[in-house]
Amino acid sequence: MIVKESRIRTTSGAGALSRHVLHGAKNEAIRVLAGSDWLMRDHMREARREGLTYGLRHIAFNPDDAMTDDQLSDFACRLCEELHADPEHLTLVVHQKDGSTHGHLILPEWQGNHVLESRFTWMRLEKVARLEELRLGHALVPGRHDRTIAKALRREGHHQVAEQVAALIPAPDTAHPRAAYTSQARRITERQGLDLPAMKQLVSALWSQSDGLKSFRAALANHSLTMREGDRKETRPGAHIIETSDRTLIGSFTRLTKVKMAHFRKLLAEEHSAEHEKPQLDIRSTRVPVRVTPENDLTGIFSAPASPPARKREPKRISLPRRNKAIDALRRRQMQDVDRPAVMPHTPPKPLYPLILSAEEARIRRRIRRAIQDQQAILDQKAPETGWAPLDRETTIAKWRESLTPYQKQLHSSFTRYNHAKKEWKQTTESQWQQMTGRAGKLEKICQRLLLAFLEVLRFVVQALLHVVGLRSTPPEPVRPVLTENDRPALEDFHKRHDAEFTAMADQEKLEVWLSYRFDRLVQARQERIQQWDKAHQSEKEQARQEIARLRSKLAAPKDVVRNMTAPRLNGVTF
Repeated sequence: MIVKESRIRTTSGAGALSRHVLHGAKNEAIRVLAGSDWLMRDHMREARREGLTYGLRHIAFNPDDAMTDDQLSDFACRLCEELHADPEHLTLVVHQKDGSTHGHLILPEWQGNHVLESRFTWMRLEKVARLEELRLGHALVPGRHDRTIAKALRREGHHQVAEQVAALIPAPDTAHPRAAYTSQARRITERQGLDLPAMKQLVSALWSQSDGLKSFRAALANHSLTMREGDRKETRPGAHIIETSDRTLIGSFTRLTKVKMAHFRKLLAEEHSAEHEKPQLDIRSTRVPVRVTPENDLTGIFSAPASPPARKREPKRISLPRRNKAIDALRRRQMQDVDRPAVMPHTPPKPLYPLILSAEEARIRRRIRRAIQDQQAILDQKAPETGWAPLDRETTIAKWRESLTPYQKQLHSSFTRYNHAKKEWKQTTESQWQQMTGRAGKLEKICQRLLLAFLEVLRFVVQALLHVVGLRSTPPEPVRPVLTENDRPALEDFHKRHDAEFTAMADQEKLEVWLSYRFDRLVQARQERIQQWDKAHQSEKEQARQEIARLRSKLAAPKDVVRNMTAPRLNGVTF
């Protein structure tokens, strides 16, 4: 369910909103469940008397699945409860378009003695929408504030709902959902005769079919659309907008195509560099081959002019004692070089045979190398658990402990209520007067009801514990508000089978021991799966190793052997 909120200024009045909500021409049917045009105008006049900037709050909600008028009315009341608005002064209108229905809720900003709440309303309205989707069994719609909504639901005690909402949170490198256009922009284009949702789908389809900005601009031109740089160059450099031929704004390129601004700027830079890059002429490709003969040898003509003779430097004057000493040192080094064996320059060994291959031989060798790569890929395979990061005991147990804290509080609260009722019942049984008045019987029924509620919470908490540590694949089933005596045998049997988990959740020290044991079992199970995988693939890897050795021997064969190989078989495939 998509929920959008907008605030109507007192200077604008209620006329435009009233015409859209009560007299929309494109709707198949309009049903006014509460309020009227006069009520909206009266609220606007009251806000103007109070000196408020905004007079009305317009909340539009559009469910993906069909909802009845009663369900839409109940959802509007829940929105009022979230914003602490008086439901007696709301205007609720249901529109039917293309067989589906959506609602418009109009609330006055002035609530008699205070202004309607406006802090974090987008997140709070999305939270109410997620709860309504779960209540009605509809598919959850991801939003921009799923992380904050999940945190708020955990704080309110809706742990299971919080886990389902947390599953909608996108990956860190994924952009958050955002609207391609605002409701005001859609109304403006409708008054100009354009269908903004259809134009958005057209632009998105053209971008998905294009292989770059150049082809995308050409596709836009075929539909009388253009893309240019936006007017706010100082605040948003690089932003481009798409508009029609008569300069009617359709929207931003990044919003319509869901492309990140960083990636779009990179595409613009590549397009700019491709336009300004000049093709360079390859001089070598323009050369004409010339055969040099003694008759046309022109090296003498085109040879560089002789450089002037270098100026000779005068020898440095050396004194006689120093010159004699230098001559003696030179003679000693010459005598040492005579006795030293001469070092021969290193020459690479010549191959045993010249690798002069034909086209067919080269093709066979390429296939052999490709087959070796395929077999090497089999050898490089490892168990999936091998690539996982090693588990840290302290970090993992601390994460488990933090996840189980709210469930422990819920279990302790339920047990406290049951224990208090049980003590009151025991005290009344000791009084004869209490038994005669029937108070003891009433307290006994209350005690039995709280006992069933405690067993149900125990079942929920134990399932949550198993889910957190990985022993249960699905989240715990929610706590049932209504229980009967028919549910008692199953709950008591569950209590007996999971007595160890219940004891661990009830005592913090025993929980630490249980979590440590579970962590050791988790690491041991991972090692066992790795060993089982290696054992199951041992024969396959040994076969691949033998096949690699056989193929490499064919590559190392002499030229005559390679040439005489006809139709070698590699892994059962004949070349």
